[in-house]
Amino acid sequence: MENNKVKFDPGFAPVAMEYLGKVGYMYYMFNSIQDKKMKKINFNFIYKKLEENLKMNISFYMGCLLWASCIVDEKDKELDGNKLLGEVCEEKEYTDEINFLIDFIEKSYPRDTKYYQNRIFVPNSKYLPILKAYKDFLVLNKGFCNTSNTNQIVMPEYLKVLSKENINYIREKIQNAIDKRDLSLLLEEFSYLF
Repeated sequence: MENNKVKFDPGFAPVAMEYLGKVGYMYYMFNSIQDKKMKKINFNFIYKKLEENLKMNISFYMGCLLWASCIVDEKDKELDGNKLLGEVCEEKEYTDEINFLIDFIEKSYPRDTKYYQNRIFVPNSKYLPILKAYKDFLVLNKGFCNTSNTNQIVMPEYLKVLSKENINYIREKIQNAIDKRDLSLLLEEFSYLF
């Protein structure tokens, strides 16, 4: 990468594309089933897939927050590869998926696991803080539609600021997760931001 440029995406997209939006799609298809017995049978088949996709979606959002925390420190560098630049988008467009996942974790999934499986769903304690921080991050940056430079990136004030040493460490962890095609490894770095 040229000295005056930094990647907008370090390589998450090819890994994350397999998972993004799948929770909503699977849940929509599940809810389109009318017969209660069929719904119960179907839920038993999809609940592990829902949880796996949920974890991978949130891992991607964690990765985005970590990457932004690394590059925000690089002053006055052009963001290379921001495909959102110049788009016109409303807040609802870039927060819909996040709002759905927050609602899914807080309400829909616990209700359905209790009803269809007679068990209590307890989400990973990192999930909601990551989702809420990522939503705040998107709102602060207006969906990145006008973000062309690292100086324009705004991080939620309640997230920790990475030290130079931690930036190098996080960059290595991000590259490792991308190389292994397993973004869930980034959940382990939660304490660096929260």
